[in-house]
Amino acid sequence: MKIALCQINPTVGAFNHNRDIILKYYQQSIDINADIVVFPELVITGYPPQDLLWEDGFIDRNLSVLNEIAAQSSLPIIIGFVRKENGRLFNSAAVCYDEKLQTTTDKILLPTYDVFDEDRYFTSGEEPKVIPVPVQGKQINLGIQICEDLWDHDYDCKVSQIQKEKGADILFNISASPYHEGRLFRRKDLIQEKVKETGLPFLYCNMVGAQDELIFDGESLAFSAKGDCLGQGEAFEEELVLVNLDSNQSVELNIQPREDKMYRALCLGVSDYFKKTGHTEAVLGLSGGIDSALVATIAADALGPNHVHGISLPSKYSSDHSLSDAQALAGKLGIDFRIIPIQEAVEGLETILHPHFLGLEPNVAEENIQARARGNLLMALSNKFGWMVLSTGNKTELALGYCTLYGDMSGGLAVISDLSKIDVYA
Repeated sequence: MKIALCQINPTVGAFNHNRDIILKYYQQSIDINADIVVFPELVITGYPPQDLLWEDGFIDRNLSVLNEIAAQSSLPIIIGFVRKENGRLFNSAAVCYDEKLQTTTDKILLPTYDVFDEDRYFTSGEEPKVIPVPVQGKQINLGIQICEDLWDHDYDCKVSQIQKEKGADILFNISASPYHEGRLFRRKDLIQEKVKETGLPFLYCNMVGAQDELIFDGESLAFSAKGDCLGQGEAFEEELVLVNLDSNQSVELNIQPREDKMYRALCLGVSDYFKKTGHTEAVLGLSGGIDSALVATIAADALGPNHVHGISLPSKYSSDHSLSDAQALAGKLGIDFRIIPIQEAVEGLETILHPHFLGLEPNVAEENIQARARGNLLMALSNKFGWMVLSTGNKTELALGYCTLYGDMSGGLAVISDLSKIDVYA
């Protein structure tokens, strides 16, 4: 039996786009003789839809797209969508084949920690289901779970075990699980734990892409009933992973270096944020320091160097070395580089404020004028040319308050705000 795990990159609310890539990957799966095709959690709406769920027409459009996909289905397809019943919403999976929506199953365990707030929107499903589907003339019983249903250690309901007891032949989990350092190992351990407990093969299909501050890494996984890895999706890339459950050939888990994965995650975060918000050009201040150098490098890789504008904003306190370093970096990256001196602007602001500060000792108020002048100039370029400002502060600086409100904190996207200074140097 061949299973196609389609880890794709949907956009929240872009129903036509999401439908088109679902059908594209579904047809590719048929072309390579898959028996069952699997897509991630809430792939029709994109994840997380949040308050869009309450917008007029959003749920209906989601259901309309599901019916369009169902009408083009032949072999079984498992797909995440939002189900509505008696005024309640459910995070659900649909099973379609023979040109029909055959049945649905609802997410049982709703996460309410960290970045998740699902019980604000969704109602928990009543009980885990097992769904029979036709495969090669036989009936195969599928235990279909949705994301958190796998992470059941802190819940009374053990979804995998219940599905085993109900006669499941295979366990599936469709997911929108965000990237976090070490998350791949945690998923692997949980899946192998379920395989050991149930003696069933387990297939896990995860979303790829970024939505605001969330980055989904893909890395879908398939394990045999013996606990051997039969397939793994690429990190941070759309991919169709074809898994043969009848194969005895296992694969080694692809473990990428920590820093490589972090960098790829940030590049995907930037590229998707721009693509999904309709922006193409980025601008940032280049100080000659490591933080702005890293952000510029990420932006150039994510957007292409022709879409990145680096601005040096020197004052009388800026060293020649910092200016030359910024210029050299821009040259190596191939990005646009401009110099806008700020000394005149700083002195003008100091002159305006002088009668109001008269008799007072200079302090942080004067010190922050430089940073705010830089922020104003970057925002002026943003407003004039439609460039999005990338701020360059790291997590250590933000946590300690070593930054200036309306100064170096200005920007539409804080690219490295979740990296410590140690990670920046790494």
